[in-house]
Order: sequence, then structure tokens, then C-alpha cells
Amino acid sequence: MGVVWVLGARAMPMWERETPGPGWLPFAFGAVLIALSLAAGVQALLSPSPAPEAPGAFRKPLLVLGATLAAVLGLEPIGFVASVFLLLLALFVLAERKKLLPSLLAAAGVSAALHLIFVTWLAVPLPAGPFGS
Repeated sequence: MGVVWVLGARAMPMWERETPGPGWLPFAFGAVLIALSLAAGVQALLSPSPAPEAPGAFRKPLLVLGATLAAVLGLEPIGFVASVFLLLLALFVLAERKKLLPSLLAAAGVSAALHLIFVTWLAVPLPAGPFGS
């Protein structure tokens, strides 16, 4: 994937006068991705084989995937803030097994902060849902 980014970036100008051009950032990301991939490959070759997966090891990744999919599908019907709140609550309580009250407070705080940043401050038009803007 890094090679694709680097090759795609070569088709764009790297510099325009004294500033980086549109090809500079994709080139840099591609180069970093190549370097990290090589490092991960070397580490995988040099490290001993991992222990076998425990039963139920796929529970958390599937929970995260399902909660994220539900949040994306819920963006339009219930709105951004409610969707993010329910996503975070599900991740805290179900995936991370945190207590309900701290999870409610954290999900509400993050959702409120995102609303303040994106809707109020930056005026990004996000789905409001039935609960208003």
C-alpha cells in the first residue's frame, strides 16, 4: 500500500515555489508506511511464534466492528451526537467491561466535546437526527 501511495504521489508536484505541493504529503505517508511495514516484517521474522489464540479471542474485535457498523448506520436516523454516545457507551461497557456510571459520564463528555468542537465552533454540518442540531 505504501508503494501505491509513493507512486501515486510522484504524479503530483512535490513543491510549489517555497511550499510543499500536493504530492508531498502522500509521498511522506507512503514512505512512512513502507518503513513501518518493513520494520513489522523484520520483527515478525525475528520474534518467536505467538501463543495459540484463546477461545473467544474474536469476541472483542467483533464487538467493536458491530458497534462501529451500528454507529455508522445510526448517523442519519438518530444523529451524530447520539450515535457517537451509543458507540462509546457500547465500547466502554461491552468491549472494555467498564462500570456503567463512569462509562455514561465519559461517553456523554466526549459526545458533548465533539458537538462543541465540530458543530458549534467549526460549523461542520453533521447529521442532527430527531434531537435537533
